[in-house]
Amino acid sequence: MTFLSTLRALFLINLTILLCHNAVMVVGSIGASCEGDDAVCVNDESSILFNVFAKWIDDRSLEGQKFLEQILLQPSSGEKIGSDDGESKSFFDEIKDAFASGTQTEEENIETKIWKGVSALKDMMGGSIEQFISDLKAEMETAKGDDTSNAAFDFATCFQTVFSAKNGKEENEESRKMASEFIQKASDLSQYLQSDRSTRGFLELYDITIKALGEVTETVKRNFGRIDWHRLKPFSIIYFLEYMESLLTPSWKRRAHAFAPEVSVEEVTELHKALYLANLAYLNSIEEIKAGLNEESSEWELIYAQLKTAPGEPAHYIALRKDKPLLQGTVRQNYLDVLLVVRGTKDFADVLSDGLLDAVEFRGGYGHAGLVQSGQFLVDHHIDLLHSLLKIAKKEKIKLTIIGHSLGAGAATIAAIIFNDDEKAIDANVIGFGCPALLSKELSESASPYVTTIISDSDMIPRLSGPTLVNAVFDIMSYDWIERGLTDLRDGLNFLRSSLPFDISSEQVDSVYNYIKNLLEKYIRVEIEEMAKAPREDVVLIPPGRCTHFYRDGNGVTGQQSSCEFFDYLEISRTMIDDHMIGIGYNRMLLDYMRHRLQNYQFTFEQTIV
Repeated sequence: MTFLSTLRALFLINLTILLCHNAVMVVGSIGASCEGDDAVCVNDESSILFNVFAKWIDDRSLEGQKFLEQILLQPSSGEKIGSDDGESKSFFDEIKDAFASGTQTEEENIETKIWKGVSALKDMMGGSIEQFISDLKAEMETAKGDDTSNAAFDFATCFQTVFSAKNGKEENEESRKMASEFIQKASDLSQYLQSDRSTRGFLELYDITIKALGEVTETVKRNFGRIDWHRLKPFSIIYFLEYMESLLTPSWKRRAHAFAPEVSVEEVTELHKALYLANLAYLNSIEEIKAGLNEESSEWELIYAQLKTAPGEPAHYIALRKDKPLLQGTVRQNYLDVLLVVRGTKDFADVLSDGLLDAVEFRGGYGHAGLVQSGQFLVDHHIDLLHSLLKIAKKEKIKLTIIGHSLGAGAATIAAIIFNDDEKAIDANVIGFGCPALLSKELSESASPYVTTIISDSDMIPRLSGPTLVNAVFDIMSYDWIERGLTDLRDGLNFLRSSLPFDISSEQVDSVYNYIKNLLEKYIRVEIEEMAKAPREDVVLIPPGRCTHFYRDGNGVTGQQSSCEFFDYLEISRTMIDDHMIGIGYNRMLLDYMRHRLQNYQFTFEQTIV
């Protein structure tokens, strides 16, 4: 089988699975409720599905034709299913015929042939795919009209009292019901306004990825091209690690934070709730995210999720705060609570975003290139949605909470900076865990009123930028480990001498020792001295906003505010990778802090992070 045939087969299989999945999911998607004859539940995958059909029907561009000819319009061995004319044709053959006819005949003929394929697929599945696509098509065409807002805001008249103050049991129940309906309509609207970002063909995604890979390659050359990696010896790394750990002791960390204010138990409780929400973004399906948000203690209802990524386009989800009954005499707040959670690095596209680590000009300072791009994507992708939700909810302002871990924290910060330009409509705040070195000093400080960055002990990512990595490599290469190495060599030879079943004289041990010592002095010493003269890079990027450092203090874990400039070097530690993870890093650090502070070593948080 040729590569193209294999690729085509995989594409058709995946599309068939997607069709079947969405037929099953036609009732019960994103939102608080999908009940009622008029309910239309649209999730991220169904939006993608419609856009595939839309491209086949409406966008017969040269690029679209090229993609279809290369992937879909070749003869296939797909499963044959019955059709209205009695012939044995596959669903995809019907689509192929529709496209071929579309370049010569009227649009109606295309529709007829596509519905033939849909009908055949429906007969095979025994499902409701026809109604699903019909509803989807009608709603999307409405949303794609010249005036999207008018079509979407017809919903608003039904919900103008959703967030009004209510008194009494019956009115509160009515308010909750209407709020539930509002969340469902917001879910639908979020899909409508994303419809322009249609499913991209394989070739387009391939081009995007190859372009990003080329940019990352050039970034690596610019940042690390002057390093002779052959001179980085394993022994240098081992002994440098030991040396750093002898310096960065718990006592040193306590002294470095001696005058910094400590965080409270209440603050850590709220941070753990945010960490729980950040962890949900790493789940594999929309259903799992919904289930996580629907925990008894959760305050949020999912309205949108994008799980697929591309370079500079991180996965994320959006939720609205659930409406709560009011106590008599209280006044409902006049803002809409919206949650945006951005996922960190999980797949290859995310790695490419991370790899664009050059410091580029941003807002009068500098920012991490890949994360500036990712944050701008979030704003461009959702600014219209936020304004639409604000208008529907009849509120004065959106209180936007953005949470992220790793790459997600960086993209969240950039997005918040840009969102806050719209100060009359949006008030964005960020809680970031393990945010990469992101902004230049002045920009980082300017974001401190609304950006909180949490750093777990030796987490390497907040300290990692091109210059800090280059400097760390030169520090390792220039570390004089020869004396420590010779001490270990002497101890090893003596152990070997006492362990072997035959005698080795002290003169033989000395001979081997002196031979290796001469080699180290002759070759390694020269390289060490040369690397010590290598110029170090100026560090430009540091973590953003107001930094809080949780670290092992020798007795337990302490959490204190810290200058973000404290993290302008790469701390080489045995835990520098583990400390970056959500479960074994941030979750464990917050849990140990609470247990130590409360002196309750059975303490657990309300929500469990696996």
